[in-house]
Amino acid sequence: MSLKISANSLFTKHFLMVDSGGVKFYDGTGFSGARRFPFSRIECVLISPDNKLSFQVGNEVFSIPTKPGDAKHQAVVNALLEALQRTAASGISP
Repeated sequence: MSLKISANSLFTKHFLMVDSGGVKFYDGTGFSGARRFPFSRIECVLISPDNKLSFQVGNEVFSIPTKPGDAKHQAVVNALLEALQRTAASGISP
């Protein structure tokens, strides 16, 4: 089962999907398409005061706006954090 946050505007398309294999992220700013990362490669996760979820993979940071009052958005954030905790506890490395 995958969970998804979509944050689209008139000019850009963003989405973040979380499933058992990791994270799939698309920011709509390039020609490369969606990128996929296993949980073990995610080094840091932050949520800014303006509710932007960001995660770091290597030297790159990926961000998507979230809606704190949206149950679907909260489910995605919680699933991501729980998967990262399980990965860290199991000692899986990149």
